[in-house]
Amino acid sequence: MAKSALLALALFAAAPAYAAPPPATISIQDQGSDEIPTGAPTDDYGFVAWCYGALDESIGVYQTVLPDLKDIDAKFGSPVKEATPYGEDISDERKALKRFAAAMEAAERASPQPISEHGVAAINLGRSIWDPAKAQPRRQLAHAWLMWGLPNRCESTAKTLKVRATLLGQALAVGAPKVDAPEHREPPPPPQPAAATPPAAPSIDTLLDSSTGDSAAKAKDTSGPGN
Repeated sequence: MAKSALLALALFAAAPAYAAPPPATISIQDQGSDEIPTGAPTDDYGFVAWCYGALDESIGVYQTVLPDLKDIDAKFGSPVKEATPYGEDISDERKALKRFAAAMEAAERASPQPISEHGVAAINLGRSIWDPAKAQPRRQLAHAWLMWGLPNRCESTAKTLKVRATLLGQALAVGAPKVDAPEHREPPPPPQPAAATPPAAPSIDTLLDSSTGDSAAKAKDTSGPGN
């Protein structure tokens, strides 16, 4: 089910024992807004990192307040039936985290200067917006979680950041000096088959024996009956 500020306000009215969190704790004015929240970085990379931190911490808060969300869902009901309240929302938010991380990584690869420290600081700044609400009772934290939403600007800025960083990275790759190719060498010719060894010349003894045999045969022919 989608989180709704109207649902959260109704829950507040139905649970007067829990005071509403201070307005500055978790602002619901940024929900669905295209403006950069007060105190968030204004550069694209820093802002996407801030969005990552705020959303990741929100998912952590969800795990903490899930028993309260189940109790609220059981008491007040919902038109959307889920085995776990807001399970689909959390699944979508985890996918958004991957998109934010991909945009940040693309920017870090394309930047000629290291910027990851700025990203870590912005992530921590995003996480910190939940600190005041986390100091409140868990039921009140659940109400704050229901009322908070990620600014729409997070998604659009992450998309723009990734596209620009990818194009810049490609341009830097095109303009980079080419590495000399290794010298081309012709492969050595395949080894030739060994020549057949000629037959050995007959020895002198063999030649003499052959000559003697031929002479005896001729003498026999000439002394035959017809002579």
